[in-house]
Amino acid sequence: MNKLQVIVAVAALAVTSAANASLNDFTTGNGSLAFIAYDNVSVANPALGSVFVDLGFHLNDFDPTLAGNVVGVNNKIVWNFANNTITKNGNLVVASNDFSAFGSFIGAHGDDAKWGVIAGDSISFPQRILTTGTPTATQLAQQNSSTTAGALAVQNLFVNSGVSNAVDNGSYFSNSAADNTYVAKTTNFSSNWQNKLKWQSTTTNSQTNFWMAMGDGSEMVLGNSGVFLDEDSATLLNHVGTFTLDKAAGTLTWDTGGFLDQTAPLPEPKAHVLALLALSAIGLVCYRRSMP
Repeated sequence: MNKLQVIVAVAALAVTSAANASLNDFTTGNGSLAFIAYDNVSVANPALGSVFVDLGFHLNDFDPTLAGNVVGVNNKIVWNFANNTITKNGNLVVASNDFSAFGSFIGAHGDDAKWGVIAGDSISFPQRILTTGTPTATQLAQQNSSTTAGALAVQNLFVNSGVSNAVDNGSYFSNSAADNTYVAKTTNFSSNWQNKLKWQSTTTNSQTNFWMAMGDGSEMVLGNSGVFLDEDSATLLNHVGTFTLDKAAGTLTWDTGGFLDQTAPLPEPKAHVLALLALSAIGLVCYRRSMP
């Protein structure tokens, strides 16, 4: 089993009313960040379905070595699929979004679906890929340059799905395996996702971490840069940067929490303490003046 859990899926984006910009594939060196979910077929629900959402951010936004990244202290991004908005640290991100396909997918396949987030860069040295997951120590030990290169093969599926990818911040819902945009419509996409991703169930507040795997075989978990405050420990998975999907509210949240890496303010001195200090200072001055 590979060290990191990597999505191997066909990603598709319909032309919607989103902003007029291109969806970045991996060959740009700064691939678009994508949310993708797939129906985990069961006896109770034999139907198939998938959804792809362009989240409007890119790989470089999550690279901890680059300025302006969102993996450091106190970063929180909320994608509200229900009202087509994105907020970053409480501020609305100006963009024309169409996330409506998420609601269609959840309505038809929410009970059995699994989800993840991915982005890639196939031209830099070393190559880079972002993937959700909570890998074990054994899986981490098995991660190498070969497995990272294999993960980047998702690029072919990302751009050759049969649906135009000419518009950013959009979404696409497929409700049939016969659809060219169905995420599992490929011989490279096995029923167990080639054991490269541990999907997170679409239950309310399901969570996963975010990793960057490098072409040289190294990797790092993102959003791990300090000591968390107590309240962050209750909301973040493994005390590091966390993606949380709230199926009922229709939101996806990236949160790095707050950290105890700032000096706490000193308590204000009491009035009588200040008075004593003032008297001491006056006494010292008087004493010095009385000296021969």
